[in-house]
Amino acid sequence: MEQRKEMRIKRRVLSSLEDKPAIVVDMSQGGIKISMSRPPRNQSVDIKLQFGNKVITLKGDVRWITRVVSRQSSNNIGIAIREAPEEYYQLLSSPN
Repeated sequence: MEQRKEMRIKRRVLSSLEDKPAIVVDMSQGGIKISMSRPPRNQSVDIKLQFGNKVITLKGDVRWITRVVSRQSSNNIGIAIREAPEEYYQLLSSPN
């Protein structure tokens, strides 16, 4: 059952969480799902998204972590966005 109020945008984006490499799985106005090898240490996190030559920084709070076991173990992390620049919301409304 869908728990988010906003529509999820599935878009693979290079990012970093606590200055460690991560990949965005999907995002919405209220939250973002990120995959990375190790979960963050803190609940309050800074997320840097790389779009071409531009970096957008978001502030958020970790809501859940799910460990994914495959050839390379990873963690899916659900983060509620607490603070984001207008560019992030413009990115969500752009076609690609």
